[in-house]
Amino acid sequence: MSQLYTIVFWVGVIYTVVTFLMGGLLGLFHIDGHVDTNMHTHFDANFGGHGHLDTHVEGGSTSPTFTVFPLKPITIVSFLTVFGGIGMIGTHYNVNALILCIMAFASGLIVAFILYKFIVVPLYKAQNTSAFSRKQLIGLQAKVISPILEEGYGTIAYVVNGKKYNAPAQHVAKKEVLQGEDVIIYEIKNNLFYVEPFNYKN
Repeated sequence: MSQLYTIVFWVGVIYTVVTFLMGGLLGLFHIDGHVDTNMHTHFDANFGGHGHLDTHVEGGSTSPTFTVFPLKPITIVSFLTVFGGIGMIGTHYNVNALILCIMAFASGLIVAFILYKFIVVPLYKAQNTSAFSRKQLIGLQAKVISPILEEGYGTIAYVVNGKKYNAPAQHVAKKEVLQGEDVIIYEIKNNLFYVEPFNYKN
């Protein structure tokens, strides 16, 4: 078993070093996964009898479900390295073979789980935060802070989690929208916010 521990340990170490030297350390993380964002949202608003706005959105979600496959290179390599390292140390101190194998295996799993839980998953979520936030903006109320010109653009301000943001905007029908008017974010394409005034009439 001592040879097995040694081989496994050095495989993990060499893989990590070679990957780092080749400039592919990020490849260890190789963050991918499945994001379940199925949603069917119907936004229906009446504003003081002045009009009716009906916005239909599909494909976004206000509570996305992250699923990241745990068998990533970083978790596998960390398991191998810890498993081999603990095994080598235990062999040196003549620890019972069965107990040592269990200890090494458990230690490898614990370290791999910690890396998965506190590094892989947070990194994956961070990569997708902006996408989900953008989808959550659909149907959100905003205010025009610089006039939206006919066939042109303007600027809107909106608040998310107590923080105010500005964004370039255009009327969905390319009409004029006066400064100070309240609008609803109807769609976002290429960082341009398409909006509809509250007093829109079908």
